[in-house]
Amino acid sequence: MNNYNGYYNWYQPANYYGLERLSPNRDNLFNPTDGFDKGNMFTNLYEQYKNFTPSKPKITNEQEKILYDLQAICFAAHDLNLYLDIHPEDQSMLMLFNDYRKKANELTMEYEKKYGPITVSSNQMNSNTFDWENSPWPWEGYHV
Repeated sequence: MNNYNGYYNWYQPANYYGLERLSPNRDNLFNPTDGFDKGNMFTNLYEQYKNFTPSKPKITNEQEKILYDLQAICFAAHDLNLYLDIHPEDQSMLMLFNDYRKKANELTMEYEKKYGPITVSSNQMNSNTFDWENSPWPWEGYHV
């Protein structure tokens, strides 16, 4: 069983676009982009597979940057959600989860305002025409 007692008193809220400041200043959690790339937010639970090195996508424009950041934040929120399923009393993780969730909502709204709906449940789908299939898909043109 893993010991999660070291996850208290490090939470620092952030209110800006850069994802790096949303992560704790301790070694027990990856920042959202590193956690997303590695598939695990918890440094003490991450085990590299043989000589595998996670690849970084080649982001070439603002749309790709917002989409990548949105995916990373959603992953971080989901991973913390799984942790909170087992440790619901951990208030610092709950606060961080809520910050990630709010940031994901902000990035979703920003993306949809600039580039169109990203989910079928988007408020931008409230129109007289169904243009969902006419827009470029979020992953079109995304290079790894």
